[in-house]
Amino acid sequence: MSLSTLIGTVAGCIGLYSFVPQVVKCCRTGDVAAISLRMFVVRTFGLFLWTIYGYALGSLPVLVFSALGLMLSSVILVLKVRGSRLQPAGESCRQDGLEQKASGTADPVAG
Repeated sequence: MSLSTLIGTVAGCIGLYSFVPQVVKCCRTGDVAAISLRMFVVRTFGLFLWTIYGYALGSLPVLVFSALGLMLSSVILVLKVRGSRLQPAGESCRQDGLEQKASGTADPVAG
């Protein structure tokens, strides 16, 4: 195994390891309200392109870890889209505002 392949494998493992807890939490709780749909659409598309690039380049670490990241990102994206369909538009914003006022925190003052 070459040094560049070893570095790519370690980098892929670290990148994937940092992402797994988010996926596990979303799958267990189903809570995806704090996740940006736009960001995960862009992230998933980027990982799709990295997977194609890894295949075209013939780089096993880029291909494998991009494909695994694509799968994990897709899981969160699917959960987010399902959650958006189940929750009426703007409901989370209203609930957050009500919870904030109920907890006694003041609204920020502009000026």
